[in-house]
Amino acid sequence: MKKILFTLALPLVFFVTLPAQITQNEADTIVLERIGEMEHCDILYAIETLQTEGTTITTSPGETLELDYSCWVYYMNYAGETNNKYLIVKENNGNLLEINTTNDGGPENLAAWRVVPREVLFEDYSLNGTSCQWKKFQGNYTDFELIIINSNEELESYVNCTEGSTFPEIDFSIYTLLLARGVELYFVRPNYTNLQQLSAQGYVMKVNLRPNLISVITYWQVPIIIDKINSSAAIELIVTKNP
Repeated sequence: MKKILFTLALPLVFFVTLPAQITQNEADTIVLERIGEMEHCDILYAIETLQTEGTTITTSPGETLELDYSCWVYYMNYAGETNNKYLIVKENNGNLLEINTTNDGGPENLAAWRVVPREVLFEDYSLNGTSCQWKKFQGNYTDFELIIINSNEELESYVNCTEGSTFPEIDFSIYTLLLARGVELYFVRPNYTNLQQLSAQGYVMKVNLRPNLISVITYWQVPIIIDKINSSAAIELIVTKNP
């Protein structure tokens, strides 16, 4: 029986049966579906090319992962943790092997691995039920912007509260607030939001505005809370207007 040799931890195996010769895109799908069943990870990395039998991967503590068959290799990095995970997708049938690691900051050549685009989990943030409201966007009509907020002081710049009231607390030591906002000449209502990570510091946020024929100037906001990211991260905001 073929084995994967890994000296850090005993593997947890999760099997998926698919047709022979799994492509890179199919392997991405297998891993992303598996991640959807697990706790949120910070970044998912992958080796760009198919790894063949006998290939070895050296982890940051200097341990060696030896592959015993052709496969696609992934590394899950959990934010602020060193207990991470390797995922191995067997090329000829799509079987998925999970290997938990401890005290591992990733393979020694992680900078050369690609980041797998994936949806980022988020929670909606609302001022409803408070005596606070969002400050109006000061741009031109039909313009919009996205703001990365990493502190209460920054959030205060975009919120007006009556004396003695305050906005719902956010633990900015572990979370970031993304505020998409803009102004339209007609009534619109945000009805769809999606956030994807495309690279280590690159994201795209999509917001759809449901249009209405009512002619009234509308200032709109979409605030969401995500796991902490750097204020210098690059986030593209794409705004669509579909019913």
